[in-house]
Amino acid sequence: MSSKIYSTLKLSWRELTGVRSSLFLFLASWTAMVLIMGWIDFFVPALELPDVAVTSYLILLGVYILHKEVNRWTGVKIKARPGESIVYIWWSSLLVMVVLSFLTKLEVPEALKFMSYEILGALLVSEISKSLNSFKLKNTITRPKHLTR
Repeated sequence: MSSKIYSTLKLSWRELTGVRSSLFLFLASWTAMVLIMGWIDFFVPALELPDVAVTSYLILLGVYILHKEVNRWTGVKIKARPGESIVYIWWSSLLVMVVLSFLTKLEVPEALKFMSYEILGALLVSEISKSLNSFKLKNTITRPKHLTR
């Protein structure tokens, strides 16, 4: 019986950690696609970034962050991924577009501005969650036993 439970837990563990790796790669490919489309929209305003790409990307990002935070709060240890790099990529692109917009008559696409703000907001929420979880763990570990009752 215990070996069956162990094998079930081991399988669940692999599935949980594998999902995040797959999600990260999928999110990275969506990031590249949407960012390329955003740059095309910047240079060729007639080719507007589709709303479905923006909405789908933000939903996918939300699922990735939610999965990451659930794993963190439930104590599942998984490989760290450089999620912050997505924020730097978006904001670097926005910075370059703003400068080019200032020097030319090109307009920064509204969808790209919106997504940059949303992505930064998602990072901030994730960082707050990480800090709260760290605070909770620190206080749980260091609190004397007579105070935990």
